[in-house]
Amino acid sequence: MLKAERLQAIVDITNKEKIVTSEELMRQLNISKATARRDIEELSCQGLIQKTRGGAMSANHTSLEPSFVKKKESNADEKARIAKAAREHISPGEKIILDSGTTVLELAKLVNDIPDLTVVTNDLHIASEVSIFPNATLLMVGGVVRKGFNSTYGYFAEKMLGSISVNKTFLSIDAVDMEQGLLSYITDDTNIKKQYIKSGKEVILLCDHTKFQASAFINISQLDCIHRIIVGKELDGEYVERLESMGIDVELV
Repeated sequence: MLKAERLQAIVDITNKEKIVTSEELMRQLNISKATARRDIEELSCQGLIQKTRGGAMSANHTSLEPSFVKKKESNADEKARIAKAAREHISPGEKIILDSGTTVLELAKLVNDIPDLTVVTNDLHIASEVSIFPNATLLMVGGVVRKGFNSTYGYFAEKMLGSISVNKTFLSIDAVDMEQGLLSYITDDTNIKKQYIKSGKEVILLCDHTKFQASAFINISQLDCIHRIIVGKELDGEYVERLESMGIDVELV
């Protein structure tokens, strides 16, 4: 294949897939890693694709991550059901982590009557809810604020979380892949989520069923870090069987 043909093929693949890794390009085009990197760099400089960590994405995709408002509005009924079910897993006196995310935000609105609760979060929306609850102690994770999503990340956030241990972590995620595990659109909150998983004696994933059909780029962890998944009853039974075969409790709501 001539170089011009190869470059055009990379543009075509990236536009079709929206996001692609260097390894995928190597496999599809039978090229070396060095060639894939050089081609991505060249096409990125020409504005034909956007270079990402480990690959490329379509030049027309300024962001793969939906806005906070769009996330909040999608599958609202299912998220409310998930939050209500998750509320039943919180006991008085517990220390919990509430991850940044719209489903977890719905849960945060329901914990106002739980006595002696300690909530750790890096989400300003969740912090705003919990801060007015008379029975809750709020521990806000500091750091750099992600504009548009109002959550914190970075060195200071990670340093703080390194010394925290809680009863339960209520985790959110952008996508779930049965082979690749938990996936995120961005690198900003990757280490925060990893630390959340380490800090929780029990990790409960809250996600609507569409997360099992979504795709994202950054790997957070394999699925074996999850103790329980609370998900909408819309989830295909095949996923439920596979998750349960891994020893993960699946709660359909």
